[in-house]
Amino acid sequence: MGKILAICSDDKKSGKSIVSYLIANKIKEIAQNNFKILVCCLNLNYSALYELFGMEFSAVGLEELVNHKVFEEDNSKIIFSIIPQSNGIYFLGSYRTTNSYIKKNTEEYKKLFKCLQNSFDIIIFDTVSGSGSNLTNFVIQRADIIVRLFVQDNESMKKLNRKDGIKLSHDRKTIYIVSKYRNIYPRVSDIKRRYSLKKIFTFEYCDKLQEMKNRNSLYLYPQHETSCNDSINCISRYILESLNLLPQDEIVKDSSVRYICDLKHTLKKLKQIWYGGKEHEDIAEFVPKRADGLY
Repeated sequence: MGKILAICSDDKKSGKSIVSYLIANKIKEIAQNNFKILVCCLNLNYSALYELFGMEFSAVGLEELVNHKVFEEDNSKIIFSIIPQSNGIYFLGSYRTTNSYIKKNTEEYKKLFKCLQNSFDIIIFDTVSGSGSNLTNFVIQRADIIVRLFVQDNESMKKLNRKDGIKLSHDRKTIYIVSKYRNIYPRVSDIKRRYSLKKIFTFEYCDKLQEMKNRNSLYLYPQHETSCNDSINCISRYILESLNLLPQDEIVKDSSVRYICDLKHTLKKLKQIWYGGKEHEDIAEFVPKRADGLY
């Protein structure tokens, strides 16, 4: 049975869709060729994921699969021929779905998700922000790993402890990603200590990412070498390793990758000190030749 990765946030502008897209592409790059990945968007509208995967709003979505009951035994065999895909990653949106339809067909959705889990190695769910969605709550309770995003500001972080926020199960492995801006308070180390977060990664602000997003060319971003993509690489490898899905040949490389991630982070901080506290995206001239060779 495939693994479920739920990407969630209490903030609507935390970058869930972009993170979902980048993680899916990185996992596809790391995993073996026959590794089947499905990305599901649960936000009930024409989200950024449609554009990133090059899908039209008329593409087959979750509602069509529920209507045609593809979770029934006779239909489940054709699932790969009807779900749209882009560069080897399958995608299901929810553009034509409504909350009333979901409430009416809750059991059918549960059967569908079980069917999809039996068909794919990993399903990445881009969930609805907050805690008001039945589908999101169901997915979070079934997820093997929960990725929780929040923004680096006090208002966003206060929601981590709110009782009316996303309900997380204590037996679910949870990792946190903070959308990190330049040098502002609170620091990531302060956040980790204050909220007792066990595993936290940073999704750092990137001028190139913002520029490509504004130009509607974000689908090309995974090809670039930036500190943001380095973070996605570390996050994706950690996810695969935690789920025991990391290919054997990649396990050997993993110690080198961790070394590079830690080294680049350290060098970035050194360069920040060198330039009087200003943080820089480009650290190319600061990376030793041995590190470049390993990378």
